Amino acid sequence: VLDGTDCVMLSGETASGSFPVQAVSIMNKICREAEGSQDYYQLFKGIMEQAPMPMSPLESLASSAVRTAHKVQAKLIVVLTRGGSTSRLVAKYRPSVPVLSVAVPVLTTNALTWACSSEKPARQTLVTRGLIPLLAEGSARASDADTTDEILAAAVEHAKSKGYCDSGDCIIALHRIAGASVIKIVDC
Repeated sequence: VLDGTDCVMLSGETASGSFPVQAVSIMNKICREAEGSQDYYQLFKGIMEQAPMPMSPLESLASSAVRTAHKVQAKLIVVLTRGGSTSRLVAKYRPSVPVLSVAVPVLTTNALTWACSSEKPARQTLVTRGLIPLLAEGSARASDADTTDEILAAAVEHAKSKGYCDSGDCIIALHRIAGASVIKIVDC
């Protein structure tokens, strides 16, 4: 955990032994204690020093979202993503706050039938440290901006209901609108 691993796993003997629930509980306590001792902003600066230059535009946005979250003391980062790569890039920079990874399904049609992409991107984020998956509803709206605003509003309401943020808290949102990537500072 202190070395930056995204997930830990119990061995087969421990997980299927006489006390599997207690083993998971103790591992949870150990991980939380280890994560609580981290200076995430120092970790972020160390990762930035090692990052190759020039950065890709998406990587630059991901690191900027983490830096902005630290600077404004945001309670949460919300990332709208199709395949999960943007959320994983944000997690790479080890933000001190949770990242709500909202997987937005892709709806396609061939004029006769509709198809919706799978929930696989949401499931895959479960193994990345700091990411909380959420599967958004698909939409056949003509305007990407309207759909994005609806999904973001629903994600914020979900975050409030789960206790990730409270009314009046500041959150960071990272998403795309009409081909442009956007970082927003949003009041919860």
